[in-house]
Amino acid sequence: MQRPRYVFLAAPVPQAQGVPVREGILWMLVSPNNRQLGRSAIYHDVYADCRQSVLDLQKNVDQVVPLEGTVEMTGQWIWRLELNGRIVAVSSRSYLRARECTYNLERFLEAVPQAEIVVGIRSARRGRHRPAETEDTGIRSPRTLGAGLAQSSLGQAYRPRLRMPGEL
Repeated sequence: MQRPRYVFLAAPVPQAQGVPVREGILWMLVSPNNRQLGRSAIYHDVYADCRQSVLDLQKNVDQVVPLEGTVEMTGQWIWRLELNGRIVAVSSRSYLRARECTYNLERFLEAVPQAEIVVGIRSARRGRHRPAETEDTGIRSPRTLGAGLAQSSLGQAYRPRLRMPGEL
C-alpha cells in the first residue's frame, strides 16, 4: 500500500494586477489515494527551502497550533497550522461542516510525520515535471498564501481578510 507523500509544485504566485506572473514552489501533502490533505502556506523561490519547510514541519509537528474557522463570505470551514506564530500549513479546500474540517485536519496531522518526500518539482500547469536540479532561481524571499488571514477575537478561528480590487 502506498504511503502519504509530500509533492512539490511549481505554480504561479498570486500577484497584484499588472505585476508580471512568476512561479513559486509549494508543497502539498497527499493521501495514499492521491487526495490533497493540505499544503504549505508559503511559496518558496527555491526547491531546497521548500523541502526544508517540510522537514521542519515533520520535526516540530508536536508543537504546531491547529486553528479552525469559517470563511466570512461562504460560511465554510477551513483550518491552518501555526508554528512559532507563523502559518506553516493550510487546508487545501473548505468544508461545509465543522466536523468535516476537524476530521480532515486530524488526517493531515496523522500523515505529517509518516509521509515520504517525493524528489523533484511538478508544474501545476499541464502536468510538466521539473527535476530538482533546476530549482535555484537565485531569489530567496517566500510569499505567504495565508497572508490575508485574520485571527478572530476568540483566538481559535480565522477568516480571510476581504480585499478591495487592486489591493495586494
